[in-house]
Amino acid sequence: MDDSTDVAGLAILMAILLYPYLDSFHEDLFLCKPLPSTSTGTAIFKLLDEFFVENSILRDNYVDVCTDGAKAMTGKMSGAIAKIKGKAKGCSSVHCILRQHALAMKKMPPFKKEVLSKTVKMINFIKSRPKNNRLFKILCDDIESLHTVTSSPRNKVALPW
Repeated sequence: MDDSTDVAGLAILMAILLYPYLDSFHEDLFLCKPLPSTSTGTAIFKLLDEFFVENSILRDNYVDVCTDGAKAMTGKMSGAIAKIKGKAKGCSSVHCILRQHALAMKKMPPFKKEVLSKTVKMINFIKSRPKNNRLFKILCDDIESLHTVTSSPRNKVALPW
């Protein structure tokens, strides 16, 4: 789950749903709605909760929430996650893997940073060109890779240095 601002300055709440389907997991855009003038934890929770009510989704279906660590999301009392956990007792939360990655990278040896930087450049080259992205997905499918391309070709990987 993430709140972001689009090019017109509109605050948007987006949530991606990861769910089991047949013998694997699928990812889909679950929610993409504009937020009110402020993107507080209360506003984020209210929008998400209204969506659950409108679509008759039980709160018990909150299993885990992954966010970027922004105060509106993670605040202990008024953050969206605290409010979700207040309604769905079994729900857990994690910090976004990209943020964890950035923290881990701070003390990485230089030669590993160089390898990772080159890898990120290759990924960004593939993901910044739709045709390359499609061809890479075909390659992943052909070699029966466990990981394939699932997100937008315009999403790029950024490193903290």
